[in-house]
Amino acid sequence: MEAAKILLLILVAITLAEAADSGEAAARAAMDVKIQKAFDGVIAASPPGQTSDTQDAVMKQRFSVSITLALAGKTGGEKKIVSLATSYEKAADLVIAAPPADKLKVMKKEFRAVTDAA
Repeated sequence: MEAAKILLLILVAITLAEAADSGEAAARAAMDVKIQKAFDGVIAASPPGQTSDTQDAVMKQRFSVSITLALAGKTGGEKKIVSLATSYEKAADLVIAAPPADKLKVMKKEFRAVTDAA
């Protein structure tokens, strides 16, 4: 689990370092704040005894977002990244608004939809 966190942090650092334009960097920063709030809510709402599984699901989702944005940067440029960041923010809003019992399910559904549409 710790190795996955380190790998994720490295990927995020590389991705952020490659953000050349301030519009792209601003979009990513806004997205990161919103996504972190959503993911924290998912973990906080996890049933007792399932926190580890929920943390794993959140980690996988973070990794998926990072990879999707990195690939978008390679193939679609700044406009694609800004568009994806906006879509991920909207998905995060839905997770934040979801009742605690549904947060994990909503996260998986909405973030997967954005990733699949990319």
